[in-house]
Amino acid sequence: MAENALLLEAATDAYLRSLSGLKYPQALVEKFPRIANAIVALKNDKRRLREYFESLTNDTRGGRQGFPFNVLMDIHNMREAMLGDNTGFVLDDNTKWVS
Repeated sequence: MAENALLLEAATDAYLRSLSGLKYPQALVEKFPRIANAIVALKNDKRRLREYFESLTNDTRGGRQGFPFNVLMDIHNMREAMLGDNTGFVLDDNTKWVS
């Protein structure tokens, strides 16, 4: 299982390609396929999906490196497309968390 955690699942790829209003999140799937797989696995549980997006974009443990900007934007765009909102995701100089 750990070996496959680094690969994008075919079902994840298919879902992302079919999601209306979303440009394919190329940076995310190339750099963090495990995260893309986890997001798609939660697609039918909006509460847990929202919590997962929050955990990705808010550093609650401290000292995390953050995401490259293009990956962060893919995460933001997926959140908006999958949840229909961008609640809790404010990108400004005080709150951005990118490397």
